[in-house]
Amino acid sequence: MKKIILSAFTFLLSLCVANLFAQTCSCRQVLDSLIKKTESNYAGYIHKVKEPGDGPYRKFVKELQAKAGSTSYIDCYNLLESYVAFFKDGHLYIYESAPATAAQADSLRALVKHYEVPADYAQQLLKNTRRDSIEGIWNDALNEQIAIVKISNDLFYGVLQKTKTPKWEPGMVKFELRKTGKNDYNITYTKGDFSTTRFSHERIYKNLLLGFGVYKLVKTTPQNAELQYVNTDNPIHPVVKVIDKNNIVVTVPSALIEEKELDSMLMKYQSVIESTPNLIIDVRGNGGGNFIWGGLYDIANTIVHPVDTKKPGEDDFLLLASEDDARYMDGRLGIYYKKGSPGKKYYDDLVIRIRNNIGRVIGFSYYSSGPDTATRKVYKNPEQVSVIIDKGVASAGEAFVMGIKETSSKVKLYGNNTWGMIDYMNVNTIAFGGKGNPRYYFGYPVYFAKDIKTNPRNPTGIKPDVYIPASNADWVKWVADEYNKRQ
Repeated sequence: MKKIILSAFTFLLSLCVANLFAQTCSCRQVLDSLIKKTESNYAGYIHKVKEPGDGPYRKFVKELQAKAGSTSYIDCYNLLESYVAFFKDGHLYIYESAPATAAQADSLRALVKHYEVPADYAQQLLKNTRRDSIEGIWNDALNEQIAIVKISNDLFYGVLQKTKTPKWEPGMVKFELRKTGKNDYNITYTKGDFSTTRFSHERIYKNLLLGFGVYKLVKTTPQNAELQYVNTDNPIHPVVKVIDKNNIVVTVPSALIEEKELDSMLMKYQSVIESTPNLIIDVRGNGGGNFIWGGLYDIANTIVHPVDTKKPGEDDFLLLASEDDARYMDGRLGIYYKKGSPGKKYYDDLVIRIRNNIGRVIGFSYYSSGPDTATRKVYKNPEQVSVIIDKGVASAGEAFVMGIKETSSKVKLYGNNTWGMIDYMNVNTIAFGGKGNPRYYFGYPVYFAKDIKTNPRNPTGIKPDVYIPASNADWVKWVADEYNKRQ
């Protein structure tokens, strides 16, 4: 019989733990600080509020401020999320992080819920034809097996079944999901130290991948036709699979890996890739992260000599100059160059220029030692590069799609529109609200595309050349079959 098991002293302990996280900052103070940070750092505030008229925005802000007066610090998360959601930009977000000390972790551990998952849960899933798409048995990148079970109409528990994480054990509830719409979930996740963090409006992609923040899970039961293209032990890792004599697929579900990992995989299969006419690159669900794409660019490339079309002195991007931008450039970019080097001087000068233009929009480019004149190799095979995309492709994932399309005439996009999280880019995550707010952090995009008004990609996303029917169970096979029919 299913049952929730709670420690007998949970109530008393919750009072103790609440004291551990007592804060001096009120929700109104935190919200006001967030508003100030957004208006001074985010260029979208100019484009989406000031230019069209700030009436609706000011009304919305007043409503949130009124609610904040009666909202606790912990519950303030929902108001902060509502505020950043107004701008409809995935690169503008609230990140929640309050790591626990060893003593706090022991206290928090006792608050973790337990749930007894039936021994025949896998069989029950197969018999339940009306199950929610989130229900199933999942694996995560920590080598944990998690059963997601339905508790009530819109509440689900992610219950550990197998784990090697210290102090965690089967039956403990790792996260709770609240369904807020079709394939839309709010998640409260308990980290290894038993502190919690929340995520809003997360979705399942490819019918088997669930990603939120730096976490990604793959559903292994009930099985999906596309499970064969995913690393079920650790779903962030790339996979290469030969489909038939004409088709080979490289699946890259996450860019939160090192470039050398993908390069190593491509090197291992290099001879097969170079003898196969259609290379399928599946990046569905890839929400961005690191630049890992150099090897795939090289394979697909059709440009022997790159042509620099930029005019002398012309910048690549624009940014709304702020003190937080200056600190970002100094601490995140300039730090990679030695003192006295041209690169270090470039960023030192950029920091000065930003500080001299606070509140103004200025040009920005990354440091370059000179134009790229290297000769590129063009491979006979693959003769076609088929990139599969969906709404889960965002940020650096979209940058890859745009880049490979620009550097290769072999590329054909399949699937559905990407997210549309690329006009404003390169996130800076900062503290706000002072020492009274150690829990919430603000992420905003530092710069934006010069053609943001004439060629916007947010929120529509990048459109595929060929749409794949959403009802199709195996998009990789669909693309392979489409190619084979033309041979």
